[in-house]
Amino acid sequence: MFVTWALVIPLVFYGRLVNGDGDLPRHLRLGGYMLEHRALVREDFFSWTKAGQPFIAFEWLSEVLYASIYGLTGLAGVAIFAGLLLALTYALVSRFLLRRGVDPLLAYCTGTVAAVLGGLHWLARPHLVTFLAVVLLLFLLERERPAKLWVYGLLFVVWANLHGGFAFGLVLIGIYLVGALAEAAAPGERAKWLGWAKHYGLALVVGAAVTVINPNGIGLPAHVVGFFGESYLTDVTNEFMSPNFHTWTGKIFLAAMLLAVGGLALSRKRPTYPRLFLVLASIAFSLIAQRNIALFGLTALAVFALHIDPEWRRLPAIGRVRAVFERDEHRRRTGPWAVGITIVLLIIALNRGTIGPVTVVPNAFGPQVFPVAAVEEARREGVEGNMFHEFIWGGYLLIAWPEQRVFIDGGTDYYGTELYREFIETITLTPGWRDTFDERNISLALLGTGSALAHELARDSTWGVRFCDDRAVLLQRGFPLSEHPDDGSPGDYHKLWACYEASRAGKATE
Repeated sequence: MFVTWALVIPLVFYGRLVNGDGDLPRHLRLGGYMLEHRALVREDFFSWTKAGQPFIAFEWLSEVLYASIYGLTGLAGVAIFAGLLLALTYALVSRFLLRRGVDPLLAYCTGTVAAVLGGLHWLARPHLVTFLAVVLLLFLLERERPAKLWVYGLLFVVWANLHGGFAFGLVLIGIYLVGALAEAAAPGERAKWLGWAKHYGLALVVGAAVTVINPNGIGLPAHVVGFFGESYLTDVTNEFMSPNFHTWTGKIFLAAMLLAVGGLALSRKRPTYPRLFLVLASIAFSLIAQRNIALFGLTALAVFALHIDPEWRRLPAIGRVRAVFERDEHRRRTGPWAVGITIVLLIIALNRGTIGPVTVVPNAFGPQVFPVAAVEEARREGVEGNMFHEFIWGGYLLIAWPEQRVFIDGGTDYYGTELYREFIETITLTPGWRDTFDERNISLALLGTGSALAHELARDSTWGVRFCDDRAVLLQRGFPLSEHPDDGSPGDYHKLWACYEASRAGKATE
């Protein structure tokens, strides 16, 4: 499991890891600033819309970690690090099941399905830490004997400084607590389950208490929890939307969900309430927000496999597959392979993704996703001004055009509902969008070549196309218009249209 995903994720899915959205460069810029100044970011000096306002770097430790790797190995090393982190996570899912006596084939299949379900969120961002932490927490919650409380404390104090997903960890403990209380109320081992309920309750208290041990104190957990009260942000952000069951990811999740529900219904023994509640809660979370599908694979599928293992072993064998997995599990020596592959990947990372003259892992942001050429041209010409731009380009601009402040970036938890709504209404040409440009004195617009807003501005004789290619267009208020045939079209529309046609031709070729 580890060797497979450690190789496949960075080598095959590099584009998704690094270019999936604009958040990675934002984290790299924030982390780089903290490393350079040896201090946390306390106020915003990256945007011109909220400049100088208080800022909470709630993922500060992850950002410092990513920026350190970036400084040492470049983007190739960041991609390899993300791949190793994900590979370790899925390997631990299988190891978790194997240590509890689950059939090796079932353990392998569960880890593989968990990886496939998480594939949509293979992005080199701090949330990968939460994937790993959730599996480690499951190890603690499913132990035969209660773990030491200080172990929970250590896990959560590190987790809280790395990523806001620690809130899900507290919810996970809460689910086990409620499940243990339900078991204690049912006929059976009342004393045993009351003991577990006490343990889970104390673990929840310890986990919640230590989250304030961070440079921002109580402000960090308050900031994380407060974000979920911003209903507009969650309603319009793709990863917080319900899954689309017409996509391949949605179909795979649907199949896994139906398998889990059907398997629990057909099993001869009911699952314990903690496991049952975990499966049901994970399904509910995933139906509400597709970002939780990855967590469903890491938690609900794992406890489902634990419960269904006796039924699985009663199924007819298909050839000798199960026997081969069982045999190889008992005589495996995977440690040397895992260490060897890790060393090889670290060497490639230190060489910034190359082995001699061969590029194994690319070491640059993709020009097919980000406005690489437009930014290079603008920096070369010293362009400046209040700029409006595509949302996912905000993070890229922070690292690729550091002299230019952004309108907004992926940190919507900071920018808030009001500014994000203003961005959405402007980019979608909602009536009044020109007032926004005038009131904010916006003089630059960096937009996709096919953006409706870009084409509308290009028809305005007060805006000129300063640069455009098949990816992006940079428009500037007051920039001299280019000469063009007298075809009745105002402004620089014909110039942008030529770039748009080139982009369509490129997509058709692809």
